[in-house]
Amino acid sequence: MGASTQPGPDGTAGLTEFGARLRELRVWSGVSYRELHRRIVRSRTARGVAELPAYDTVYRCLQPGRSRLDVELVVDVVRALTGDADERVVLAWRQAYQLVCGAASDAAVVNVTDRLPDDLQVFTGRADALAHLRPWGNGQPEPVVIAVDGMAGVGKTRLIVHLAHLMDGVDQVLAVNLRGFDPRQPAEPGAVLEAFLRLLGVRGTPASARTARLGRALAGRRSVILLDNAASAEQVRPLLPAVPGSVVLVTSRRRLELPGAVRWQLGAFTPAESDELLRRSIGSARVSADPTTAERIAVQVGQLPLALALVAGRIGATPAWSLADHLERLVERGRTLSLDDTVELALAQSDSSLPPDHRTLLRMLALHPGADFGTAAAAVLAGADEAATSVLLGDLVAGSLLQQRSPGRFELHDLVRVYATRRGSDEDPASARRAAFTRLADHYRARAAVAMSVYAPYEAEWRPPEESAADAPADRDAALVWLETERVNLVACGLSAAEQNLPGHAADLSSILYRFLDDAGHYSDGEVLHAAAARATPRSERGRALSSLGVVYWRLGRFGEAREVYAEALAIASASSDHREHIRALINLGLVLERVGAYGEAYANYLRSIEIAYTIDSRLAAAQALHNVVHLAERLGRYDEAYERVQECLAMLRETGDRVTEGRARNSRAGVNLSLGRYDQARADAEDAIAIARETANRTGEAYALITLGRALCALGAVEPARARLELALKIAVEVANRDAEALALNESGAIARTAGSPATALERHRAALAISTEVGDPYEQARSHQGCARALVLLGDPRTAQSELRQALAIFNRLQTPEARAVATQLAALSA
Repeated sequence: MGASTQPGPDGTAGLTEFGARLRELRVWSGVSYRELHRRIVRSRTARGVAELPAYDTVYRCLQPGRSRLDVELVVDVVRALTGDADERVVLAWRQAYQLVCGAASDAAVVNVTDRLPDDLQVFTGRADALAHLRPWGNGQPEPVVIAVDGMAGVGKTRLIVHLAHLMDGVDQVLAVNLRGFDPRQPAEPGAVLEAFLRLLGVRGTPASARTARLGRALAGRRSVILLDNAASAEQVRPLLPAVPGSVVLVTSRRRLELPGAVRWQLGAFTPAESDELLRRSIGSARVSADPTTAERIAVQVGQLPLALALVAGRIGATPAWSLADHLERLVERGRTLSLDDTVELALAQSDSSLPPDHRTLLRMLALHPGADFGTAAAAVLAGADEAATSVLLGDLVAGSLLQQRSPGRFELHDLVRVYATRRGSDEDPASARRAAFTRLADHYRARAAVAMSVYAPYEAEWRPPEESAADAPADRDAALVWLETERVNLVACGLSAAEQNLPGHAADLSSILYRFLDDAGHYSDGEVLHAAAARATPRSERGRALSSLGVVYWRLGRFGEAREVYAEALAIASASSDHREHIRALINLGLVLERVGAYGEAYANYLRSIEIAYTIDSRLAAAQALHNVVHLAERLGRYDEAYERVQECLAMLRETGDRVTEGRARNSRAGVNLSLGRYDQARADAEDAIAIARETANRTGEAYALITLGRALCALGAVEPARARLELALKIAVEVANRDAEALALNESGAIARTAGSPATALERHRAALAISTEVGDPYEQARSHQGCARALVLLGDPRTAQSELRQALAIFNRLQTPEARAVATQLAALSA
């Protein structure tokens, strides 16, 4: 087969398509997986690359369904399959993968709200549209979808926002800009659903179940869902929950095929509506003095509301000009620019008549990568002080060049963003645009660092040094509010920094925001930010981002991927002098090794991390490492060692002020006390752990502590209170998408059900836990699930199946060398007798 027919990468494809092209390349080459692995090993050895991938790693790289690929392995695969013939081919694949990952990251960053955008103070026209659509928005028992389409600038968003404000008895609002025609990537529907569910207090729903879960969350509520600027019907359909009483409002420049939707195609203003808008904007007297010219101005901009509002803003700002002067200027610009787009004509007219500082600000605002922004960010982009920038922003809002989404928050219409971006490319040197974005990245990095210094002061040594004089939030709650408000912008800024060759900013934002994103359960945001930072940062420096990415994978139960990135992070840390990252990588890899049953390796990692922590005199690192030893020692039945370690850990934590880890350690001590038969002490420790978790907004920690409290209460004979704590723990585990906690809660819930005389419920819970622990690869919880199933089956009169379950549990416990093996062997012998 000739080289001209060789499959190539597609820079416009998604990761699924990219993987398919890579598999096609292997088939085209005729190279087996074994030979491919040998070639990669030979190539890396010849080039002096220390890390040699295992055969399984190469094989899995080429399998469908991968959510992450190692770009260095990808290019080595391409080299091996194409015979190292042309490095340009390899470069094309590398660039295509980076483009795919960048596009996927951008699409995953979405900004949703639970409030409607502000309505116009005076809404003009659209009587026919409102007369037709308003009855559908009020009092319909069945779910309603209203789709408004029309050309750019025709006022679709203004119409549906006004319509939504007219609706009665609304209990819940969900709103999002889908960015269908924005210069940025359109919003990915799964990310929008996840963000909607998070607003409603629901977390951790698998992608395939999110639409149905949204429907259940909205059941019984009168809800309005605003889906603005949709790209296609495919983008919208997953966002339609079909809940009785709900109204979904959709806008798009295209006619969307949405079965059953109430459609309205919005056209330009009528002459009467244009006249009304001009009279309200510039005064009836001025229009009445020259109605013919006013009418010609409206015609010149195509009677489009956005364009007409822009022109009206310009007229209002120049009282010395007559309407005839404005008309002549419009006609002249239309000729010289050769523009067919009446909105762009109006934008050019409005922009050219602005004072220089206003024009500069508008161009700089187009560089902002996020959804909306505050005055401080705008001032940084403009290189001006906040007070002056606030005045300029007000002028741009008055001139319809900027939208005020809520008090102090602003947004560019996508058409204005495109126009301002183009003007910036023409008028501002690339160095000036880069300097403006760098100032913005500096601003967000500094403000985030200050917020995190209040949010988690005890982890200062794990973050980049704080070098900002910005005012710190008053307290942890205020810091959390700021972080949540700016979260989308912070993540978007990190992604843009990675794309614009500012790897230091991307890496710092990843490191600074890690604790907040992890505590709050913003795992999707963490994944795209940490992955972008890892891609952009030179290999010798990207260990920190990889460790943070691995934590996301671990939280989501993706232990295989976590192990891959942790191993790379550990290799980088081992070769460097960054002792703190070495400790972190050892601990994190140990956690995954522990989950998959490699207890000896995990224990060695923990002990090595403690040794390094003492060497550099880091009490916090030592305490965090000790905490993991506690959990593993308890699992292996070394209860006295576990108790001694946890006491040492808690003493250190009280010195460092790390309340999050202190809460976890108290929960671990509760578990050790349970194993030692000290049920009252276990209960007290678990209750303290819950209080600390709630104080620090650590939902995952709360779930684990509730599970321990449930166990303690059951041991004390309080079965119903125990059941209630476990149900709450299970609810939280599902919300934060912690599969490990979910499996643990299900197994403990099964044990409670059996104790309460409900073996059928117990069997159901244990089997659900088994499915999860098998899926994520946690052998210990698998064994506990089999053991729980066996106990329930005995009560249900099925000893033969119970014996099968016990044999599977015994095999796993023997392999793990945990103390449960003895009890299971005794049970099995009793059933076999």
